[in-house]
Amino acid sequence: MLQVLIIGAGGWGREALAQMQSDEAYDKEWTIKGFLDNRPHMLDAFDCGLPILGDPMSYQPQPGEAFVCAIGSPEARNFYTQPLLNKDALFISIRTRTNLNQRVYMGKGCFFSPHLSISPDVYIGDFVNIQTQSIISHDVYIGEYSQVGAMVFIGGNVRIERFSTIHPHATILPGIQIGEGAVVGAGSVVVKNVPAGTTVFGNPARVIVAA
Repeated sequence: MLQVLIIGAGGWGREALAQMQSDEAYDKEWTIKGFLDNRPHMLDAFDCGLPILGDPMSYQPQPGEAFVCAIGSPEARNFYTQPLLNKDALFISIRTRTNLNQRVYMGKGCFFSPHLSISPDVYIGDFVNIQTQSIISHDVYIGEYSQVGAMVFIGGNVRIERFSTIHPHATILPGIQIGEGAVVGAGSVVVKNVPAGTTVFGNPARVIVAA
């Protein structure tokens, strides 16, 4: 049985722990060993029952261990996973109670919160996070390390490039392209393409931070 370490002992790390303990694979395919975080005080006020076992930047993976990254920022997620990937660490994906249709490609290290709906012919790259109750339509592409918040609707044939962030309650209309590292604000309705590195917000979404 794999011993899983959660990278990040902040609020979302604790949420990830609770979700994983309710996953049907828990104590069958894997169990949870503890956290990795470079802030050793992060769990001082919480009784999680698991320790912080080291810093992800310097931790040496052991045989039988696997890793899950519970960090929201795409850039920070990349930063803290790369040292472990360079040591050939095994990252597993979590998809608790997800409605995953046929012909969905999911890369390694993804984390899906419960009650998602993902339609057929969707590509989801490595280390993508998708939060609860989001709907991903057919033929969508989501690039690596992207973050999709809760209750987001992504229409058919949308393309979201790597390192992008889609905040909760956003709607992206069919066929839209979201450039690398772009940010879509909470509750926004995206009706036209968003250039790389740009932040948009509103209904309809307008540029508030240009690349």
